[in-house]
Amino acid sequence: MRMSPAIGLRATAIAVAAVCLLPLPLRADSPVMATVGGAPITQAEIEQALQLPLYELEMEKYRLTRRRLDQMIVERLLARAAAAQGQSVSAFVSAEVQSRIAAVPPEADPAKQEARNVLVRERATQALQELVARLSREAGVTVTIHPPDSPVMTIPVGDDPAWGSPAAPVTIVEFADFECPACKDSLPVLRQLRDLYKDQVRLVYRDFPLSGHPQARPAAEAAHCAHEQGKFWAYHDALFAQAPDLKPSDYMVLAERLGLNPAEFTACLAGTRPKAAVVRDLAEAQGLGLRGTPTFFINGRYLAGFQSLETLRRHIDRELLAVGNGARVPDSAPGTVAR
Repeated sequence: MRMSPAIGLRATAIAVAAVCLLPLPLRADSPVMATVGGAPITQAEIEQALQLPLYELEMEKYRLTRRRLDQMIVERLLARAAAAQGQSVSAFVSAEVQSRIAAVPPEADPAKQEARNVLVRERATQALQELVARLSREAGVTVTIHPPDSPVMTIPVGDDPAWGSPAAPVTIVEFADFECPACKDSLPVLRQLRDLYKDQVRLVYRDFPLSGHPQARPAAEAAHCAHEQGKFWAYHDALFAQAPDLKPSDYMVLAERLGLNPAEFTACLAGTRPKAAVVRDLAEAQGLGLRGTPTFFINGRYLAGFQSLETLRRHIDRELLAVGNGARVPDSAPGTVAR
């Protein structure tokens, strides 16, 4: 679930100021920008916290630039084609599109008139798109601007739940929320990846319960307790199957259904371990500047929001090729993923 860039930047600023309770490993020689109670705030910490927000600003700049560029391309294509016909742009476009609209028979029944109007608009839009595509091919239009590359970051994984071999050449770290619809939609895609890549991909799950989801944090804590009994992935799947209609009474019901030890599960939920584990993941997600779920890091490369199977495969295959060519060396240090 994505926020607007403006809201996200404000939220990130608040997170940087209020969280950062568990700072990530950073360069020891980084210049100190401030001290609080004798504890330093380094330039490296600030740069890391701002890396994703600054990337999102670059992406917004690219989107605005590309939108305006596409508009100018269309304007010039139509003006060029209209001039060749000795017509105004409006007359040229009307002539090109009218035949498609004329094919829609008139409708005398007022009740059906709105449906006809919708069809006319759809056909006019399609006709204009096809006209622009043809003119673009004929004019040999080329576009040379590209979106900025997403950043590559060092992501701690620790002892978070994972499937796949620790020696896999590609590690995907997912920050997710059990009440997030897009995270639930991602589940079948990730299952397909597990079947397709087997020993080549490792998936690490990390918690990022969003404040707008009241059951996200207790669900994450319950999943941590299932993890302690070796049943995280079964519990993970059961939570998403129940979501978004999660309620406090569900957690023990799911634990019993999956054969967890009820006494151990109850004691775990009442203890501090699951809360500390979720707070750690949440603090690190905020320290990275994350703004929504799901967020993926593929060998450290950032991808925000729901990703299709095709998109994830493209990134995974690129990483496998790079590792095979020796251009990428997976980080062998325990507890981190980077390139």
